[in-house]
Parts: sequence; C-alpha cells; structure tokens
Amino acid sequence: MAKNGAVTEGSSSSILVFIISFTFFTWLSQALETISPRGVLRNNETLVSAGGVFELGFFGDPFSGYRFLGIWFKIDTNKKAVWVANRENPLVDTTCFLQISDDGNLVLMDRRQIPVIVNSGGLATVGSTSATLLDSGNLVLRGGGNLTWQSFDYPSDTYLPGMKLGWFGLTTDQPRIQVLSSWVGPLSPLRGAFTLGVSYNAPNMSVYRGDSAHVDIGFWDGNQVKFIFKNSFTSLNFSYVSNEHESYFTFNTIGNYTMSWLVLDSTGQIDEYTLYNQSISSVSHSLCEDPAEVLNATALCSNSTSSACKEGDAFSVVNGFLPSSAIVKGLTGLGFRDCEFVCQSNCSCTAFACPENGKTGCQLYYGNKHDLSNIIAKGGGLVYVRGNVSIPTRNGNGSKRNMLWWILAGSAVLIVLILVSIRCFLQRRKRIPTAQVRSQDDEACGNVEVTMLQMGNNATSMNEEAAAKLELSGDKNQELPMFSFSTIETATNYFAIANMIGEGGFGPVYKGNLPQGEEIAVKRLSKKSGQGLMEFKNEITLISKLQHRNLVRLLGCCIQGEENILVYEYMPNRSLDSFLFDSTKRALLDWKKRVKIIEGIAQGILYLHKYSRLKIIHRDLKTSNILLDNDMTPKISDFGMARIFGENENRAKTNKVVGTFGYMSPEYAMDGLFSEKSDVFSFGIIVLEILSGKKNIAFFELDQSQNLLGHAWNLWKEGRSMELMDSKLPNSCSSSEVLRYVQLCLLCVQGRAADRPTMSDVILMLSNETVALPRPKEPAMLSYISTTDGDSSKSKQLGQSSQTTLSIISVVSGR
Repeated sequence: MAKNGAVTEGSSSSILVFIISFTFFTWLSQALETISPRGVLRNNETLVSAGGVFELGFFGDPFSGYRFLGIWFKIDTNKKAVWVANRENPLVDTTCFLQISDDGNLVLMDRRQIPVIVNSGGLATVGSTSATLLDSGNLVLRGGGNLTWQSFDYPSDTYLPGMKLGWFGLTTDQPRIQVLSSWVGPLSPLRGAFTLGVSYNAPNMSVYRGDSAHVDIGFWDGNQVKFIFKNSFTSLNFSYVSNEHESYFTFNTIGNYTMSWLVLDSTGQIDEYTLYNQSISSVSHSLCEDPAEVLNATALCSNSTSSACKEGDAFSVVNGFLPSSAIVKGLTGLGFRDCEFVCQSNCSCTAFACPENGKTGCQLYYGNKHDLSNIIAKGGGLVYVRGNVSIPTRNGNGSKRNMLWWILAGSAVLIVLILVSIRCFLQRRKRIPTAQVRSQDDEACGNVEVTMLQMGNNATSMNEEAAAKLELSGDKNQELPMFSFSTIETATNYFAIANMIGEGGFGPVYKGNLPQGEEIAVKRLSKKSGQGLMEFKNEITLISKLQHRNLVRLLGCCIQGEENILVYEYMPNRSLDSFLFDSTKRALLDWKKRVKIIEGIAQGILYLHKYSRLKIIHRDLKTSNILLDNDMTPKISDFGMARIFGENENRAKTNKVVGTFGYMSPEYAMDGLFSEKSDVFSFGIIVLEILSGKKNIAFFELDQSQNLLGHAWNLWKEGRSMELMDSKLPNSCSSSEVLRYVQLCLLCVQGRAADRPTMSDVILMLSNETVALPRPKEPAMLSYISTTDGDSSKSKQLGQSSQTTLSIISVVSGR
C-alpha cells in the first residue's frame, strides 16, 4: 500500500508540474503575440505573431533620434517596418513604452508623459481589451468579443495581402480613404512626398506626388486589374470591389511564394517583395525610365516600354462617334487619359471614344478594325483608332476622293502658311511700329507659329526677338504658352486704370479676362522698375517648372518689343499684407485661418527646398508675396529673385544683395550669403507678423529702441509672449498654441543659420504638437538704423542686438 501510495503521490506531483508548465508556456506563447488588458510593452520588448511571421516593437530613426512603434518581418535582418503606428507623433527617447490603458485604448508614452493614442481612428468602448499581432501582419484590438480597431485600416508605405486601398463609408457624410504614404527617406518613416491611392470616381490606382502631379499605374477594366509595368506583379492576384458603400483594390499572393507585398518607396518607385523559403527578394518598378525623373519631373511619367501589341499603342483620330450598338464594354467615371490607358492595355481593344463637353466615361470597341468604316457614324465627335489613321471604306472611289481632298487641302494650307510666313518676315524687317499693324501681325504670325509649335489655343509663339531673349536665359525648351500682346490688351481693357489691382517692384499688376472667361492677373514690367530682363527670364525659367497648391500658377507670358508681361492665375483676395496690416480686414483673419496660412506657406517653401524638380531658394519671401485665393489658401509668388541650387549645394554668395529689409537674414544682408536657412529666417518673420498683425520694420519706426523681432524676443524671455498676439483676434486659440508658434518663430530667426531648423523640421513642429521644441537662442535683431538719400541710390546700415553698427558692403536692392 505504501508503495502504491508513493507511486500515486509521485504521479500527482508529475501531473501538477505538467499542468504548471503547460499553463506557463501557454501564457508565454500568448504573451508573445498579445498584450493583455493593462499590459505593457517596453522599448526592448517585442510581440511575435503566432506563426513567427511578424514582429512588433520599437525602432529608431538614425537621423532624428526619434522612436517609432512598428511591425516588421521576423526574418528581416534590416527590420524594415511594414507598418508604423506613430509617424505623425514620434517619441523622443528610449524610455518609451506601449500599454493598454484603463479605458481600453492602445497608448504610447515616453518621458514627456504625453499619451499618443495608436487607435485614435477607432476608440475602445469597453475597458477590457487586448491587442494581438496576426500572421497576416495585422495588429488587431478586440474588446467584448468584437473587433475595435485594426492596423490594416491605417496603412503606412506597405501594401500587404488582404489590405484594402480605396474609399469606405461612401453613404456617410465623411467617407474615409485608405492610401499608402511613402517614407521621407530609406531610414526615416516620417511622411514622405508620395502617395498611392485610388480615385474617388474611377476604378484606377494612382501615385501622387506632394505637388498633386500624379500618374495612373493601374485600372480595373471590368474583368481584371492591369498595370503600366511590363511583366509586373506576377506574384499578386488583384481584385476590385465597388458598391454603394465602398470602392477598393485588394490582392492575395499566388504561386509558390509564402507571401508577396508592395512598398511605395521614398523615391516614388513601387517595390515588389516576395518571401520564399525563408528568404526575401525584391523587384523595383519605376514610374519612369530613369527613377530620378520621378522626383524631378514637372508631371510624373510612366515607363515607355515597347508595345506588346502588333499595331502598337499609338492611336489615330477619326471624326465621328461609336453608336451604342458597337460598344462591347463601357466604363463610367473615366477621363480621356484613363480611357486611352484602358484601351492601350488590351491589344484586343481596337478603338475608343469619350463623351464630349468634358463629361467622363469611356466607350471601348473590341471588334475588327476593318469593320469600323461601317460602324462609325457621322458626327462632330472623335474616335481614336489603334494604329494607322486610314479607315477602309465600302467604296474604293470614295477612298480615292477622300485622299485627293486631303492632298488639295494640305497643299492649300501649306501655301497659306508660306505666304503668311513671308509677310511676317517682311513686316519684321520693316519694323513697322503702329499698333494697328502690330495687332494684325500678332494674329497672323501667331496663328502660323502656334500651328507649327502646337502651343495651344490662347498662346501665340515667340517672335525672333523673344526667342533670342529666352535663349539668353539658358533654357531653349520653354514649355510656357506665349500670349500675344493684343490678347493681353483686350483682356485688361488696354491696361485700364480701373483694372489695376496693385504695383510691386516688377511693375503694375492688372486684372484681366480671357475670351473663355478665365480671370487672370497680368504683371507688366515697368520701364522704371528696378528689375529687368534677367529677373523676368528668371521667373519664367523657375515658376514654369513648379507645380504646387501653395505656389501661384504661371499661365504664360508675353514678349513684344519692350513689353515683358507675365500672366498668372487671378487671386481674388490679393496679398496677405492687404489683410494683415489693414485695421478693418485684419479682423477677418481668425486664428484658424492664420494657422492655415502659416501651414500652407511652410508647405510651399518645403516643396521649393526639397521636393520640386529644382532646388530653389526664393530670397524674397514676405507677406506681400503671399497671395490668397477664394478659400484663403496661401500661394507663394514673385520668383524674380529666386536662385536654383545644385543637389549637393548648401549655400551661395552674391555681390548684389536683393530682397526686402525686415525679412532678410543677417548673413545675407551683411555678407551676401544665402541658403535654405535664409528662407527659413524670412518665414519666421512672416509668421511673427501673422501672429501680431504688425510689420517688422514699421514697428521699429514706432519704437526706436527695437524692431518687432526684438520686441518678441524680450516678451518671450519675460514670459509675456501672449502680449504679442493681435488685438483683433478673438479668444479662439489656447495660450499653449500661441506660445508654441512664438517659440517656433524665434527658432527660425536665430542669429546663426546653422541653429535654425530646416523646413522639414518646421513642418514636423507645426503638424505635431507632441514634438518638444528646443529653446531658441538670441535672434538676429536687425534694425533699420538710417537711410541716407544720395543722387541715385540709398545706403543702409543694420545694427545687431549687441548694438554694434555694421555697414553692408554689398550692393543692397530694397524692393
């Protein structure tokens, strides 16, 4: 009995050990993939999905030192995150941790003890929740047996199988869009310049750049998704779902691969990754033949690969329209370019047509091209036929008559072109100055040259003098439309005083109306202007290559004799200074509008410095050069003083300092040195004026002891920055917001250029209130000491806060 009893006791102990061990390892297994209610994940800890596919933990940005919570493949030695929780709210040190708070939400914290809610898009409704990392790479938060939130609804730069890109909640007042956003660089997950998304009203996928330029990379043609990349995405099976509630693309992995996925990288390329036999491989699909062109091109481009279709991808135009009986498939919501791409993508597509009058829609024809002559009906529309333009007809004689007609018509047009060209040449030789002859010749020569150069409806081409002027600028491939002087005269009612809306250093600005009704702003170089042909050409060279919602759009120019004219989009609310420094209109700028204006200006400058095809330093940023559209969206204008920097160029020096007193950085005003930090200084002054409603220089004229910048610095040191706020502002902002913006201003105007933030840093500070701002150093408090009038010039001296008076040796051109 004793023996049996001993055996029983030992068995019980073994069973007890087994149960404890099983329970422990079961708990440990769950702990690896799940954070339990009120659980904590610290900086050096990770979660691993049940199958060991994905890992969640903290990683750092080697450049900024910020910490981020991310998910990466467990076998990836580089730990490149496929999802990042806090791109907009980076943590500042390694004391960071993730926890499930008492209210059931996923919260990130660091030493600042400022909570960042990861699931802010879907807050928990119960206090007892748990977060689990799945083998799909999806982090899910569940509470009460229900799904509360999932990371797949908030993608970063990576498109994983099962993830959806598109529009959701279409029947609600606020539909939600899911897109990919590139990293700012290969190692920094901050939001970059490119976005991969789905059009709201068309089944196409597009890559967008920060300036809204975009390229369509794929379409749903009704049967399958097709992409522009040759032999692309062979391991992915895409599908498109569209109903009244949602419209999205998704995919799954096909073939022998364990998993395949896409990444929108920091240069705009689409990288295709595959996981096979515990090894990751990748293929890059560039939107351009040269990947560098994605960042530099004015409009994004697509690969110009050789056509796989027998008759190529080019389409010829035939007058007429496709009757509904001939349409094999019709697609709604597509414009011309989209329709062309859909037809190009399928070699069986013989022709396509689009509705007239700007309507969207796509009519595709998949029949025999030789039958088109029997199908295309007469009418004023256009049908685009793949390959050769000639469409066989049922009557051979009719074909010959058509060919003869085209020969005669072509000969007549050629004779007219030759005669008019001779007349233009003779007229230029005579240089007849009368307005009447000039106007007639403008129309005649313009029509000929527009036909030859294909420059558009409103544009007329350059005369020889204009061409010579533009060649001097070093850019012989101008893409900018040229307006005739007679068109500009008509648009502005012959430069009527009533149409004059302002005057700057360049000359007077007039409001005008083109024949189609489009409102324009016409800037006419004055003979008395301090600027000349070089500044005029500089503006054409630069702004014609720039496209951004916060930059004014240049529509064209006119060069005729001594006339040098720039044509812009019309800004109905004029310039920012007309609001800020007007005692009545200033009250219209509430705090929300001022913040919107500040953020828009910052985005425009960041584009110039970092994301435009040319790296540009503006050199003359000021409130009068910030224009406002109908919605009070700011647009930077006047690029006459701007300079192009090389990719690796950081600063330059000039012997002619140009700009506006009160906005110039000290190193530029005194030594002629300018860089990105010069524009940052000017931005700081602009923000200071927006906050206070006072001019930097005008303030000094009222108080001889200091300028507005010095006044702001003293108030900040004394903890009285709220006194800087515009008295016209209602109580629509918190004191913490005001103090943050004042501190940002002072960071931008520090005396040493190296101490000032970059515009990327400024954007981060503006968009992320949790980012701690460093303490600013003493600003460069330049004061307008004296003005001495000479015979034809003005000399100025600027003093620093140390009260040392310095003379500007460089030639200064105030504007």
